[in-house]
Amino acid sequence: MKPYLRLILSGALLLALALTFAACSGETQVAPSPVAEATDAPVEATAAPTEPAVPVLEIVGLTETKFLTLDEVKALPVTEGYAGIKSSTGKITPPVIFKGVALKDLAEFIGGMDETSGFNAVAEDGYSITYSYDQLQNGSFVAYDPATGAELKNPVELTAILAYEADGKPLDPKQDGILRLAIVSKELTQVTDGHWSVKWINKFEVKNLGAEWVLQLDGAISKPTDRVSIESCGAPQCHGTSWTDDKAQEWVGVPLYLFVGSVDDEIEHEGPAFNRDLVKVGYTIDVISADGYTVTFDAERVQYNKDIIVAYKVNDNQLPDEYFPLRLVGDDLEKKEMAGMIAQIKVGLEPLPVAEPAATEAPAAETPATGSLVIAGLVNQELGFMEADLRALEVLTINAEHPKNGKQDFEGVSLNALLDMAGVKDGAKTLFVTSADGYTTEVALSDVRACTDCLLGFTNTAEQFKLVMPNLPSNTWAKEVVRIEVK
Repeated sequence: MKPYLRLILSGALLLALALTFAACSGETQVAPSPVAEATDAPVEATAAPTEPAVPVLEIVGLTETKFLTLDEVKALPVTEGYAGIKSSTGKITPPVIFKGVALKDLAEFIGGMDETSGFNAVAEDGYSITYSYDQLQNGSFVAYDPATGAELKNPVELTAILAYEADGKPLDPKQDGILRLAIVSKELTQVTDGHWSVKWINKFEVKNLGAEWVLQLDGAISKPTDRVSIESCGAPQCHGTSWTDDKAQEWVGVPLYLFVGSVDDEIEHEGPAFNRDLVKVGYTIDVISADGYTVTFDAERVQYNKDIIVAYKVNDNQLPDEYFPLRLVGDDLEKKEMAGMIAQIKVGLEPLPVAEPAATEAPAAETPATGSLVIAGLVNQELGFMEADLRALEVLTINAEHPKNGKQDFEGVSLNALLDMAGVKDGAKTLFVTSADGYTTEVALSDVRACTDCLLGFTNTAEQFKLVMPNLPSNTWAKEVVRIEVK
């Protein structure tokens, strides 16, 4: 064999042995990478991939839809001012400064709107409220004095905004969401109705509303009530209710008794607005259509009846022309009572006198409050509630640790909200609680004020209530409560 052939075979044998050894040892051979040529150019570091910004707001216009991140929301024109609220129970949350984007600027950003359109704000839980063109452009909201809660007589310049900061800091995501609504002004001189200040907003949509309309309410007091106010009242988290007819059409609106309660005396909304004592005296309620057709009800039939509904929407749309803008519907109505095109609700009560008593006239003695639950003592006004009165307020559901029975779900009304309605006087220190069987217990007012989850709880027995007092002693969890006296 020639020498060069012997050399080639020897090399091949060595390579085969090496591969065999590597295979037996479990190692994997990797072909060497070609050596890069040296270069003087610096090597740039590869940037770490970043997560894409998540949209926090959807805006639906008439012709397009846009999704904005928080930074993109903040890049829109900025509006800031002071905003506070007056709750449905009359509680005042003082104004603080909010920063955000005016709703009129958001509407313009998505293509604009006109007088026939509304700007519907939607929260993460599905709650929604619609602002009118006039509210966006002119700030047409009712404002109240932060100190007294009385309606301001002089106009205040107001602007509805989508806020992302409060008091110079980002919103608390758990309490307010990333974005919320606020009605702001340049001065610390006003608060507005709390139902306009919705939290956890994540969507807006321009909606074609058709013609504006007003429902005339006449009783002990008289007031025109516009579409936006009724739709706000009809929100599911407020007083809204629905009824499905035999054609599977869903009608949405507000129980008739709530309209009656807003004009049967001077209490329009806060507390037990529907006056039960007047029902005992007796009066009638006329629901009048635009063409004069009238349906008459006895007050006793209407009181707290959620099956007689003034509907403003069917299958999520405005009512058709033969019923527009409002129609009576519900299980407690005969077909002939389902009047449409409602223009007026007339409550058969004498108008309240407008003249004030002479300064020398002795004040009338206050009538003691009555009801299944009474709040009395060092308060500005004694209050009496039946269960229906309490359920007409904001009902809360909490999970709390019972001192003896462990964690449970409880439903009721905020105890502090009830005290705020009564108006606790200066110097009050204690709540003296009385049960139906004569049992009494005392709890420090300061402990109650510090307890945001303390409730007057509902029970499985009608007109029977209990105290739900998280993190307070077991003796404060009173049953069958009939009276709370502030001392």
